[in-house]
Amino acid sequence: MIGGILPKKIIQKYDSPLYVYDSEMIQEKCRILKKNFPKINFFYACKANTNPEILRLIKKQGVGIETVSPGEISVAKKVGVPVSKITFTCGSISEEELIWVAKQKIRIHLDSLRQVEIFGKHFPGEEISVRLNQGIGAGHHSHVITGGQESKFGINLADVGKLEKLAKKYNLRIIGLHQHIGSNILDVSIFMKAVNVLCNTAMNFPDLKHLDFGGGFGIPYKPEEKKFDIELLGKKVMARISAFTKEYGHSLEISFEPGRYLVAESGSLLVTVNDIKHNLTKIFIGVDSGFNHLIRPVMYDSYHEIINTNKNRKRKGKVTVVGNICESGDIFAKDRRIYFPEYGDILLIKNVGAYGYVMSSNYNSRHRPREILILNKKLKVV
Repeated sequence: MIGGILPKKIIQKYDSPLYVYDSEMIQEKCRILKKNFPKINFFYACKANTNPEILRLIKKQGVGIETVSPGEISVAKKVGVPVSKITFTCGSISEEELIWVAKQKIRIHLDSLRQVEIFGKHFPGEEISVRLNQGIGAGHHSHVITGGQESKFGINLADVGKLEKLAKKYNLRIIGLHQHIGSNILDVSIFMKAVNVLCNTAMNFPDLKHLDFGGGFGIPYKPEEKKFDIELLGKKVMARISAFTKEYGHSLEISFEPGRYLVAESGSLLVTVNDIKHNLTKIFIGVDSGFNHLIRPVMYDSYHEIINTNKNRKRKGKVTVVGNICESGDIFAKDRRIYFPEYGDILLIKNVGAYGYVMSSNYNSRHRPREILILNKKLKVV
């Protein structure tokens, strides 16, 4: 069941393959964060899933939107998110893009000395927020570690002196510090190490108004993985912020940027078995989707649990679930134990609400699947 509806009924109505999202799960995740982090602001890292209906759901829960491109800013505005609830984290962006974003009057986290200089030339005397790389990085794959010496992100702590000179040159006030260490982190101690370091660094900046600790809250993809202890993290963060406030002398706005945590578990990819092949060592289960629809397994070697939704299948065994793309790497799961499917069975690929459809493509000139939102046990094409 997804949101109280049988996958078979969803496929019968909208055909296969399909992305299906459970709205109640997204709303519940928002409530959990707000309960465990009182008086802390959250900005959903919408690169995880930019579907407008999902952004509307998150907005209604009082969560802001963190963006990384003009396109994401436009989507956030179209669904009614006020500029006060939108932030922008710079990557390797052009001067023209930076100027355009600055004119939107949203909070910008500048990512490099070059960006600080560009901003200062065009907007002297303004307040700025900067992203720091404090040498701490973590994540489920090397491609998603966004802190440390191997990371392209942020201003290195060794360059803080240069940052301060640029700020003085253009009469800029550094009123915000930002960091983001990586994605899908399940270890509370790693988060707290990063929180502690940013709090310590903040003591060297006298004019701060906000600290943004980034995102990276993880979810368990494998059945044996433990859930991220969000309650424990909340208690530790609130205690650390309380101590920091006393030391700093006044309270600051504190923010986090969860992405995957809010949406990943809400999403399922429903696919249909089209082919079954036996060779000397493997059983290949061919489905009507591929890495053009879900690229995480081939890009990150990511694990996604796969369930045969046909409850009549009683025998389990190892199979390799493959897609319909003309590439040998088009594999959803290798040697995975599931209930042996037959032609026409619907397989459910779990936890695809983040970095699923949003990273999909029309490779092999195949269409992207529809996205369906389950809201109040009703189906909506989104």
